[in-house]
Amino acid sequence: MNAPEPMSSRARAAQDKARVLREALPWITRWRGRTLVVKYGGNAMSAEADAAFAADVALLHAVGVRVVVVHGGGPQISALSERLGLAPAFVAGRRVTDPTTLGAVAMALLGDVSVRLVGLVQGAGAPATGISGTDAHLLRVKPVPEMGLVGDVESVDARLLTTLLDDGIVPIVASLGRSADGQTHNVNADAVAAALAVALGADKLIYLTNVAGLYEQFGTADASLISETTSAQLRTLLDSETLQSGMVPKIAGVVAALDGGVGQAHLLDGRVEHALLLEIFTDEGIGTMVVGQ
Repeated sequence: MNAPEPMSSRARAAQDKARVLREALPWITRWRGRTLVVKYGGNAMSAEADAAFAADVALLHAVGVRVVVVHGGGPQISALSERLGLAPAFVAGRRVTDPTTLGAVAMALLGDVSVRLVGLVQGAGAPATGISGTDAHLLRVKPVPEMGLVGDVESVDARLLTTLLDDGIVPIVASLGRSADGQTHNVNADAVAAALAVALGADKLIYLTNVAGLYEQFGTADASLISETTSAQLRTLLDSETLQSGMVPKIAGVVAALDGGVGQAHLLDGRVEHALLLEIFTDEGIGTMVVGQ
């Protein structure tokens, strides 16, 4: 029997794509019809990252995954605040929000980030709509008076999200909520994503940020990426008070989500092209995966 002819570079490239599809197929089958909540952080956003993220969301939607996007916008809020002459103030990584700053928060989230992401996801082929946690009683918050108009998630009414998902629409959620008296409050987007994941009974919660995941000995020459860990180990990290302030709400959100019944949580570098697909549809995955315990 004669040996096969050497393959052209074009044929080898096509063969590599076929291998990728073969690897992805079982994962696509597994995740069809399941719910995924993705928090896309403002620190991960750029023109290139936003386009790749939107393409990933559209592909997930196309293969039957029910995707909810919660977006941050910290750098975008800070940039707008600076243009408006507002001095930013933070306590433990959370933005102190007076009435003027709340206006800047709403402008950046609803007038910039949300509009851009909705347009990109729709341009990539999936129907999407931007909503706020203030819509249809989605997020009821408990005020944190020492932070100004900042609130902690008190309850979630997920009916609007469920209706949109059932209608085949990708909800893109801005992290604002209302207190019992109807006042709008700024809410941490990491906490919002975790609360929505619990309320929807999501199978996965994913945080896309500007680091590759959770590290042992972060900031030292011996730092190494933790590929898999448990919520019990994360509780120990929270209690140790050794985490950087920006990572605290993410780790707290992961723990709260897993305690609330969410199947898995992931911390990924959203600047990596197609990070979502690499995590969900490949055998190896990337970043840090957290399971309950």
